Amino acid sequence: MTLQMDTAFSDIAAFKDHLDAILARESTRRLVEDAEAAGLFPRGIVELLGREGIFAAKWQERPVPALEHTLALSERFGRLGAGGIASAVTLHDSAIAMLRRFGRSQALRDVADQAIAGQAVLCISATEAGAGSDMLGLSSTAVREDGGYRLRGHKKMASPSPVADYIVLALRGIDESHAGRDDLALFLVPTSQLRVGKAFETVGARSISTAPVFFDTWVPAEMMIARPGTGLAVLSWALAQERFAMAAQILGACHLALGVTVARMKRRKTFGVALFDHQALRLRIADLQARVDMMRLALNGLIANAAGFNVRSCSAAKVTAVRLGCEVMSECMHIFGSAGVLETESPLGRWWRDVKMARIGGGTDEMLWEIVAAGLEPDYASYDQMVNEWQPEPLG
Repeated sequence: MTLQMDTAFSDIAAFKDHLDAILARESTRRLVEDAEAAGLFPRGIVELLGREGIFAAKWQERPVPALEHTLALSERFGRLGAGGIASAVTLHDSAIAMLRRFGRSQALRDVADQAIAGQAVLCISATEAGAGSDMLGLSSTAVREDGGYRLRGHKKMASPSPVADYIVLALRGIDESHAGRDDLALFLVPTSQLRVGKAFETVGARSISTAPVFFDTWVPAEMMIARPGTGLAVLSWALAQERFAMAAQILGACHLALGVTVARMKRRKTFGVALFDHQALRLRIADLQARVDMMRLALNGLIANAAGFNVRSCSAAKVTAVRLGCEVMSECMHIFGSAGVLETESPLGRWWRDVKMARIGGGTDEMLWEIVAAGLEPDYASYDQMVNEWQPEPLG
């Protein structure tokens, strides 16, 4: 199929205005609230974004997305106060990124077009029981069979697999040229060809709909996104896109939480004055707001410096934003007092749990720090010039 791209909202200002109007609708708010209550990702959100041309404006005919549109989309979804839905939309869009950038067959391009139009929901899964963040320690395999591949194995966490139409699977691609830990391959598989288990009851981000999947199925070769040995590079590229979007999503969530908390501080009185008039509380919030503002500028800086947009910088952005987000949510919940910890009185506790989940999704803190650490460069010249550590004189 050929998708006619709607470029009416390709201008970033028009894109933001259109997206704001969509998310402000009563029908959209009701869709989000019902999904949060049910703990199930609403595929109607993807259909809505596709129907309204949001994905089309973001992608147009490019193999890579417009990053300023990614930032706007993710931050605004973060402001919805529904971390699971925002994360699932990010995963859907990251899957599109892989198909658009690396999909070579017409079948893969067709699915990408369907996803952009909101006619198909996509998800990605690599995590397995016993492997965790070790992408090269997977046990699920892809073996050549009858001109295609036999896929066997499981994935512990696949989001939002209960409602998805297709899933991107990371597997060990067994062939003559690759064996061992350098054989990662990627395949796109219809969820109708695998078994989706019961959705997990997660601590937060319940509306992302995370469940295990099990498979023993055959797919044609045209459904292979990355051949054995190239899967890790392709997955890393897609994860850079996802981590950038997650950082923006967290900033949106912080924007919402801080705004609500400042409103609380200006209305709530203790000891005869508004909470906002207590210097300790006011400056605590000001510090958080300042760091959120600086983080937003950093993400815009990544967009402006295309050469600096890479796996390392996006990993740094994600881990920094998420840890800041956890601090923001914790402090805001604390300032709300008893209302912050009562589910019936405020959403602060739910927002806190949603952000905590983001420290694992898309790569744990420690994994992302390792990526940053791999690029650290020693300054031996300055060290030798400036450091003169005392040493004992040799004996004799």
